[in-house]
Amino acid sequence: MKMLLSLKPWLAVCLFAVSTASSAGIIWEATDGDSNFISFGSSAFPFTSSDTFGIFAATADLAADAPVYTFNGVGSFASASPFKLGLLTASGWVSEAGNYELSAPNTFLLSFVKPGVITNNLSFLFGFDLKAAANQNPVTSVPLPASVWFMTSALMGFLYIGRRKQVV
Repeated sequence: MKMLLSLKPWLAVCLFAVSTASSAGIIWEATDGDSNFISFGSSAFPFTSSDTFGIFAATADLAADAPVYTFNGVGSFASASPFKLGLLTASGWVSEAGNYELSAPNTFLLSFVKPGVITNNLSFLFGFDLKAAANQNPVTSVPLPASVWFMTSALMGFLYIGRRKQVV
């Protein structure tokens, strides 16, 4: 029982890490040649925020490369090539933590989390006339669901063996 209680938080952390790694840093592309953006902070709504957002090349590393275009509040970017979005924080550029497709076509709400900030750590960016690019450059060649199933079955086996030893 003690082993089961110690594995629960560890399993939750692992599953959270796997789920967020697959959704962060999406590569975007414009649907009609240009994309428009308007940003809101968690404390500035309904006014635009003063956060600095950057647009990077699709192959760029946000930690090392410079953005192609930066804007505060409202921005428009005309390009036929795919791109990444980033938020400038005190610790450097960070990619979006999540996105939600709104009911209007090709409109997304992107959320950014400022690391190390306890209050007012969210920034929201509405993107118009954009879509997720077809080529997302997958990191792993093993499908995510298969790896999760194998990890889960192995953990269940360890729990069964641990419980069986306690009875004997």
